[in-house]
Amino acid sequence: MRKSGIGWFIGVGLVAMLLAIGNLIYTCTRNNGEKYAQQYIDESEYVTLHIPEGKMDVDYGPESIMTAVLMNSTERIRTDSILFYDSIYKKHFCVFVIEPERRKTVRQSMIVIKDIDYRKTIKARINKYELNSPRYGSKANPVPVLDFDYNLQKFRDAYYGEQFKYAFSRPAYYKRAVELYLTYMMSKEEFKERYGGK
Repeated sequence: MRKSGIGWFIGVGLVAMLLAIGNLIYTCTRNNGEKYAQQYIDESEYVTLHIPEGKMDVDYGPESIMTAVLMNSTERIRTDSILFYDSIYKKHFCVFVIEPERRKTVRQSMIVIKDIDYRKTIKARINKYELNSPRYGSKANPVPVLDFDYNLQKFRDAYYGEQFKYAFSRPAYYKRAVELYLTYMMSKEEFKERYGGK
């Protein structure tokens, strides 16, 4: 009985150590988005974007980004995208809906696309660097849109409880989306160039 108890503790210790190492690897390989999220937000402005009728490319891809290793699973975020070309700015823009991956829930992007679908313009909050940089705006590297004048009241019934706090365009959602975008989606090279590393 005593030997099996010691073996159990050693096994639990090994699992905990492997999880800690796994999480350390994920921590070391990602950007420190939380540190620079407010700066990114402060360097953003509202602009009017023009939606081309019937010419949006919506991707509800199965891809997700692993953010942590848990006891018997992984923690992931889902990044759905709505891509369109603005003929006034002559650039591609992409509305990213970034949220924790949850099973058995409606993707928030499916609600967001319903709001954009019949509009001619949206008032979006865009980072000034990304709006003006020639490195952004191609189909391969569109200008990211993490917030716009989403008609939350119209779709309020689609959310319940705590979900409403993190509904697209709400302040808590926007700040978290910026943190996740900077941490997991921006390349390490660009992050270092713009924010001086960690």
